[in-house]
Amino acid sequence: MRKSLRILTALAGALIIMSLVTLSGCGKKEAPVPIGPAKIDFATSYDQALKLAQEKNQKILIDFYTDWCTWCKKLDTETYVDTMVVSMSGNIVFTKINAEVDTATARKYSVKAYPTIVLLNSDGTEIDRIAGFLPGPDFVETVNNYLNDIQTLNYYLRMAAAGETTELNFRIGEKYQYRGMVAEAENYYGKVIAADPDNKEGRSDSAMMALAEMKMQAKMYEEAIARFAEVMKKFAGQSIASDAEIMTAIVYREKGDTAMAIKSFEGFIKNNPASPDTAYAQKQILKLKNPAPVEGGK
Repeated sequence: MRKSLRILTALAGALIIMSLVTLSGCGKKEAPVPIGPAKIDFATSYDQALKLAQEKNQKILIDFYTDWCTWCKKLDTETYVDTMVVSMSGNIVFTKINAEVDTATARKYSVKAYPTIVLLNSDGTEIDRIAGFLPGPDFVETVNNYLNDIQTLNYYLRMAAAGETTELNFRIGEKYQYRGMVAEAENYYGKVIAADPDNKEGRSDSAMMALAEMKMQAKMYEEAIARFAEVMKKFAGQSIASDAEIMTAIVYREKGDTAMAIKSFEGFIKNNPASPDTAYAQKQILKLKNPAPVEGGK
């Protein structure tokens, strides 16, 4: 009997202590757990981005896109929903600018291909840029490298100052090309080709392609066609020759020479039946043979 009383007394005491602990906890607020943004809150204009960056003392990241750009849409559906990228947006002013609407800002940063992602200081000076699509982890790694001045144009220029190599000259040429600095890009690509005319280091072919692409972007179509022809002749049977072949068809299309564009796309399909670009070439032929009607019947 006494043993039972002792047990009951002990249980009652434990219940009282538990009640006191519970009551004391009810009035105590837990410290809020800091969380990052749930999604990226993009600035939608250049002026807004500059203002936010200066207020927050942050860098700016501008995604120049167009409504028709497939790879731009992949950035939206894959990269910008990646948790690491979303987290990064808490410390950088992420901005989206339609390059066909805000043409002045696109022109200011010499944006000619899409998507182009430009990383800026808060005053609008460029740190570096990403040309094209990157998946989330690669995107974060590249931006962090740029923030730490790794693999930027200045980074490669410093390395080249200590001793030029074909690889460094190619990288520098590529950086200048993406910034629209044509003369500088041509100079460095020229160094690559001169140092390795037989493409033993695997960069001269790409340098030759880049020179042709810059001529096309400058609407110097005949020079672009001639340069792509050089690539096809020098690297016949290699994948880069087929790249040059389809680019030739694109040049004719951009030039407005419909007959030659169709002929070149058809030639590409015949010569490269297994190429993943065959479907694109077929689609272009259909568009060229069946142009959309002009509005108003004009």
